[in-house]
Amino acid sequence: MDYQRMLEGKRAFITTGARGIGKAIAVLFARQGAVVAVGGRDDAALEETQAELQRFDPRCLALHCDLSVAEETENVCKQLLEKWGGVDILVNTVGVNRHCTAHLFDDETMATLLETNYLSGLRCMRQFVPGMLERGYGNIINISSIHSEMSMPGFMVYAGTKGAMNAAARVMALDYARTGIRVNTIAPGLIMSDNMQREIDEYAPGHDRDEFLAMLDRMQPLEPGTMEDVANAALFLASDMSSYITGQTIMVDGGASIKAHP
Repeated sequence: MDYQRMLEGKRAFITTGARGIGKAIAVLFARQGAVVAVGGRDDAALEETQAELQRFDPRCLALHCDLSVAEETENVCKQLLEKWGGVDILVNTVGVNRHCTAHLFDDETMATLLETNYLSGLRCMRQFVPGMLERGYGNIINISSIHSEMSMPGFMVYAGTKGAMNAAARVMALDYARTGIRVNTIAPGLIMSDNMQREIDEYAPGHDRDEFLAMLDRMQPLEPGTMEDVANAALFLASDMSSYITGQTIMVDGGASIKAHP
């Protein structure tokens, strides 16, 4: 195994990769030899990411897709099937959140989060697995959340969709265990992504910002994680280094899930 080109010859689709964790995964996969496609809604960011990926391989793509819309999810998969004939690695990275006390959710919020966080990944899987079965090889990685295993007040809808993702991955791992297809999940904790940085920037310099940063630091035994921490875990699962691992949820959370109290 070449540890410098661990994904040589593989075709990977990162469902949201214009920025953030998805982009970090996409760039690392491209560096490791994969031909990578990313989806996303921000056309300017997609164009920038495509240019960065094409420095590694001109076949890399960035495709506009709103994963909250079932038809768009189906269409972006069909585009990749037409262009590439299939994918070898599918990474479901999308995750949107809405905060509310459990009984106050509305149907629109529930439908949006279910479609975006959970059903979009199943729709992609349904499109790409037949080709994986024909080739006898496939790798599906879900980017879930620490909230799928343990949560906080106000996260009921989000936690439910991420928990559903974890459970579905375990069943898929069993369904395809003897076919050459592996299915695993990464559950990140606090990651200093661009979204997290935007939330921090909403605080003006001063006491409230300092308190918020201190709270973030206390959330886990290790320091807050980086997007590269998640990308490294995804590379491990996408490569042959993890060839005897399937149906697992790997907590990339700095130890937050083993900590009893804040």
